[in-house]
Parts: sequence; structure tokens; C-alpha cells
Amino acid sequence: MSLDELLQSFFSPSNPIYISLLIVGAIFGMIYVLNKYMINPSISKYQLEKEKVELEAAKLMALFAQLNPDPMIRVNSDGIILETNKVAEEIAFNQKLKGKNIKEIFPFIKFEQPDSASGRHTGPQSYKINDTYYSIVLRSEPTLGITQIYFHDITTLKTYENRLIESGNKLRELSDHLQNVIETERQNLARGLHDGVGQGLSMLRIKFVKLSERETDLKQKAIYNEIIKTMEDTIHELKNISYDLKPRMLEEMGLGFALKYLTDKVVSETDIKAEVNIVGEEIRLDSKLEIYLYRIAQEAITNILKYSHATHFSIQLIFLNKLIRMMISDNGKGFDIEEVSSRKSSINGMGLINIRERVESYKGEFKIEASPENGTMIIIEIPLEKERIWQKQNQYAS
Repeated sequence: MSLDELLQSFFSPSNPIYISLLIVGAIFGMIYVLNKYMINPSISKYQLEKEKVELEAAKLMALFAQLNPDPMIRVNSDGIILETNKVAEEIAFNQKLKGKNIKEIFPFIKFEQPDSASGRHTGPQSYKINDTYYSIVLRSEPTLGITQIYFHDITTLKTYENRLIESGNKLRELSDHLQNVIETERQNLARGLHDGVGQGLSMLRIKFVKLSERETDLKQKAIYNEIIKTMEDTIHELKNISYDLKPRMLEEMGLGFALKYLTDKVVSETDIKAEVNIVGEEIRLDSKLEIYLYRIAQEAITNILKYSHATHFSIQLIFLNKLIRMMISDNGKGFDIEEVSSRKSSINGMGLINIRERVESYKGEFKIEASPENGTMIIIEIPLEKERIWQKQNQYAS
């Protein structure tokens, strides 16, 4: 077959290959025409409109910055200042900021380059500049490669906050002073009961004992003996009251021994079981801290006996390197913490609020874990400083 016949056969309308090539060529031609005369102009128009919108937005942002009563600074991704308002220059001592690095003017601002994938909102950061407190917020616009830095004057708010902190400190000092006064009066009362009333009753008992020994009338002797028995019970009760007011065991033997003595006394007088565990090397604390921890334990035990319906409680006294932790737990009915915390005196006597304030006065932490039917645990942690440590002792550790 000749070349002409081959070409005529290839370009024949009946040749499927030729028809396919014509269709493919037509498709590519249509794509070219659409891309050149429709798609590309649309893209160019969109880009122009986008640039126009961005330019308008930048103009509006600049206008807003100038009209904003708060200082505002715009920087690029390298932290170079692109735009500021007049108020921003005023807080920088009226120096021209444009073109300078933000870290040179305000080195305390934590500036980070904006994320190219998504914007970042950083802050607020609070700083004092020229006797004025500012809340500083950074908002990044990665598509524009800029970060807006907003300064909001919070001087009034900061003033009230400082006053509130000062009032809180004064209240804690007053509460601390009040507890010290109460403890001092307790000790004075205990001393008065022991040295005055207690000794008076003891002397009176001795006199009745002598009268009973001399009495020959059995009926009168029985009366004397009954009076002596009543006086002995009164003296014993007076000793218990005096000890509760001023626990000598605490003063002489330390917190661990005093807590063991307290729980042993509770176990002997009730049906409840109890234990005290001391972990670590026991150290003597300053008397003020020891008496306070003892009072917390005393108050917690009182509430366990009154309200928890528990059959067992335990006290864990843990001496760590720079921390003392006291944990008091029971297997009682527990309670709803939110409901109890809303009351003015959620734990009789001291109350949760008072306990928390006293713990915080020692820069400690107070936690309470409780729920209905699951018992209660009180956790108190006090950091130990040199002035709070008296001496080490381990003869009572268990």
C-alpha cells in the first residue's frame, strides 16, 4: 500500500483513531480557550479584588488604630514596627516607633512570630508602664504577615485588685491574731483551772478524807465518802477540760505523741476504732504551728464522732524533707462538699474557711475529699522553714 493510500486511510472519517485524536484536540482547544478567556481573567479579577479588600482593610485598621483611645502597635513577622497610633508613641516617651524592633522598645513583651498556618491570640500579659498598668494582647494575622499588639489600661482594675489583696492580707492577719488571742486565753483559763480551782478542790477533798477517817457515825461517813467521790470525778473532769484547753502532752512530747494520746482517749471512751501513723523522721515544730495542727485534728475528730457515723478513722502525719502533711480520714457517710462549703460554718468551731485561712497563712494547702456514703479525707500540707523547726525526735515514730 502506497503512502497516499495510508494517509487517506488514517484520515478517513471511518478511522476510530483519527476520530479519537480529533475529539482530544477539540477538548484541549476548549480547555485553552476557557482558561485564557474565562478562568484566567476571573482569577486576575479575584486577586485584584482581594488586594483591594486587603488594602481597604489595612486602611480601616490604620484608621481604627489612630482613633483607638488605647495604645496599639502593628509589627511584621520579625517584630519590626509597621504602624502605631499616637497613644502608643506617648507611652514610649513620644519617640518615633516605626521601623524599630518591638523588643527594643518593650523588651518584656513576649513576642513570637505568627504561625503561617493559623492565627495566634496571645495574652493577656499584664505589665506596668510609666505608672500605668496595661493588659497586653497580641493577635496575629498570618495571611498579612503582621501582629497587632493591643494595650488596654487596667490601672483602675489593678488598683482595686491590690486593695482587695491588701484587705485579704489584713483579714488573714486579723484572723491569725484572733486565733492567737483565743489560744492564749485558753492557756490562761487552763492554768487558772489547774492552779486555782483544781488545787482548791484537791485541798477540799483532803479535808473531807480526814473528816471521813475521823467520823464514827457510819451514816455520816457514807455522806463524806459520796462527797469525796463526787469531788474526785469533778477533779478528773476538770483535768480533762484543762488538758483540752492546754494539752501538756503536746508541749512536752510533741505533736505525734499528743495525737496518739488524743486518739487513745477517744477510743477508750467510744466504740470507734482509730490509729495514728507517723511517716518519716518526726521533728518538733514551733509551738504555734503544733497547737494549730493539733486543734485541726481535735476539731476533725469531734466532727467525725458527731456527724460521720464512722466506725474507724485514721490520722497520718507525714514528715517530708521540706513539708509536713497531715491526713485525717474516716469511713463514715461523707457529705456534699459544695453544699457544706456554702454554709458560714461548715465545720463546727473553726469552719472550713477558717482552716483554709490559717493554712494559707503558713503558705500551705488545704484539701478536702468527700462524697456522700464514701467517707471524708482532710489533707493539710505546710511547707517547713527553718524557723518552724525546733528539733528532731524519733522516739515516738511508728
